[in-house]
Amino acid sequence: MGARFRSWWQKVKQHRVTILVVAIILVVAIVLIIVGYWFDWTGFNGYNKITVVHTISGTNAGTVIRTEEYQPGRTLWDWMQLLIIPVVLAVGGYVINLTISRGEQEATKQRAKTEQEIASDNQRETALQAFIDKMSELLLDKKLLGQPEDEVETIARVRALTLLRGLDAERKASALKFLYESGLIDKDKCIIDLGGADLHRAYLSGANLHRAYLSGIDLREANLREADLGGANLSRAQMRGVFLGGANLCKANLIIANLIVANLRGADLREADLGGANLCRADLRGANLREVNLSETDLSFANLSFAYLSKADLSGANLSEANLSKAYLSFANLSGAIVATEQLDQAKSLKGATMPDGSIHP
Repeated sequence: MGARFRSWWQKVKQHRVTILVVAIILVVAIVLIIVGYWFDWTGFNGYNKITVVHTISGTNAGTVIRTEEYQPGRTLWDWMQLLIIPVVLAVGGYVINLTISRGEQEATKQRAKTEQEIASDNQRETALQAFIDKMSELLLDKKLLGQPEDEVETIARVRALTLLRGLDAERKASALKFLYESGLIDKDKCIIDLGGADLHRAYLSGANLHRAYLSGIDLREANLREADLGGANLSRAQMRGVFLGGANLCKANLIIANLIVANLRGADLREADLGGANLCRADLRGANLREVNLSETDLSFANLSFAYLSKADLSGANLSEANLSKAYLSFANLSGAIVATEQLDQAKSLKGATMPDGSIHP
């Protein structure tokens, strides 16, 4: 209530001159009405209208005819009729001026916002180009890919993490691709550890990050549609809400990764390691999970309909409320998994699967 009152008071203060003028006009009008009724000479009160007619011809020639007619005073409705047009004009003018003023203010704000966005975009582009130039210098002069000193590696890491925090989605992707193509984040010989790097909402659709070292990276809500992450190390990565539809994650390391509400529809995760990962509410419809490690993984409320889980390790996994409709679970290991019989009955195949109680499904 207090905030609403303050907002109203701010609006009043902004238009205090207009309000003061309108108030003065109203006061003057009221005073004139009162004075008009107080003094009879103004004609505002009722009066008798006297008419004198002199007959010039006819039988009554020279006769003077005097008539008297009472004229009623002004009523409230009369005053309203007299005042309504000026009031409408005044209010209309005020509304038009206010609309024009607001339109100009909005246009000014929009121009300022556009200019600010252009300036910010130019700053990001400059920062990205400066980063690429500096990293190229380290690669050539400091032999970053050879046997660099610890100090050089530290400088490169700090520069990379600092840059990624300030870039937009597309430039984050450009910076990551540059690091990958330069051989600085290869899983077999990682020069720059990007653990904790901010790639939130990065646009990496179709990117080639095969066998990249991305452990501990922040990829929340990133777009990795149809990206190649085969054999990549994504352990402990933050991937909440990430879009991995159709991506190649074959033999990728996703241990303890956070993939809550992630979109992995149709992704290729063959032989990937997702042990202990959080896949709560993830969309895994039609995903290829053949021989994947999902032990101790949280798959509660996940959608695994039509997913291919043949020979997958689901021991100790939490599958409560997960959708297993038409899922292929042949020869999968479900020992100790939290899953209801009704859920398993919806699966397309359980041939040779190890059931939660340790028995083998025929």
